[in-house]
Amino acid sequence: MSCILEYPQFTAVGMDMFQEVTEFCRGLTAGVSEFSFLNLYLDSKKYLYSLCSLSPKTLILAGVSPERHFQDHDLGGRFFSVLGEAPALEVVEELFSQGYYWKNMSPPIYQELSSQLESRGHRVLEDRDNFDYLYRRTDLANLQGKAFHKKKNLVNAFTAAYTPEVRPLDVYTVPEALQVLESWRKGRPEDAPGDYNQCRWALEHFRQLEFSGVLVLADGVPVGFSLGECICQGTMFVVLYEKGISGYKGVYQFVNRAQALNLPPTVELVNREQDLGDEGLRQAKMTYRPVDFIRKYLVIPAGR
Repeated sequence: MSCILEYPQFTAVGMDMFQEVTEFCRGLTAGVSEFSFLNLYLDSKKYLYSLCSLSPKTLILAGVSPERHFQDHDLGGRFFSVLGEAPALEVVEELFSQGYYWKNMSPPIYQELSSQLESRGHRVLEDRDNFDYLYRRTDLANLQGKAFHKKKNLVNAFTAAYTPEVRPLDVYTVPEALQVLESWRKGRPEDAPGDYNQCRWALEHFRQLEFSGVLVLADGVPVGFSLGECICQGTMFVVLYEKGISGYKGVYQFVNRAQALNLPPTVELVNREQDLGDEGLRQAKMTYRPVDFIRKYLVIPAGR
C-alpha cells in the first residue's frame, strides 16, 4: 500500500516513504539534484515538505519557503515542484489559485509547458542560483590539461606532504567520517553550522540509506570524505556532502578526485549541486570547468 496519497491530498515527507520515493526517483532522467529521497527528507523540516501522487509517473511536492527575493519577486511562502512528467495545466492553475508558485521546474517540463504558461500570463524565469553544476567524471578523475593545472598541483602537494589512503565510505568507516565532520564543524562560527546537522543525520543513518562515497586519510588520520548517490539510472552521481579538515592543504581537491576515481564507469557526469547565489561558491564551482548545467526554472503566477 502506498504511503503517498493521491492529489489533492498531501502527506508530510517521512522515513516511511523511503522505499517508494527512492524507487520513483530512480526512474527520473532530468537530473535535478533536489529530486531524491535524501534531499527531500533532509530539507523537510526547513521547507515543511509534503507529497502527493498525481499519477504513477508524477509526484507533486509542496513546501513553504523562507523569505527569498528574486528579481522583483518575494518568493517567501508556498511553492510546489513536479517530480516526473508534466501535470495537466488545470492542475497547475488550481495550485496557483491556492497561492503556490512553481519552483525547480525541470528542463523537460520547461520545454513542454513554458510557452503555454506564458500565453496565460504567467512568468517563466531561469533560476540561475539553483542551476546544478555538471562535470565529466573523467575530467575530475584525470585533471588533465592547463584548465586543471592548479587542481593537479594541490593534489600533488597533498600526496607529497602526507601518505594518503582512500577507503570506501561504508558502515565501517562512517565513525571516521563523523570525526572529520566534527573537526569541520569546530572550524565554523558557532551561529553558522551550515549543513552540519543534515550531514550528520545522513552519516548516522548510512546503514538504512543507499549512499556511497569515499573516506580519505593522511598519515592514518581521517581528514576528508565525500558522500553521494547515483541518479539518472546510474549515469550521474550527485555529491551531497564533501567535507575536509582545512589545515591539510589540498585535501578538498584530493577528495574530489578520489571520489571521481572510485565511481563506476557507468557514471558519465558528476552533479555538484547549486551555488545558491553565493559568489565565492560560484567561483569555486566554475574553476572545475563544468561541461553543462541542469537548468531550473521558476513560474510566477499571473498577477503576483
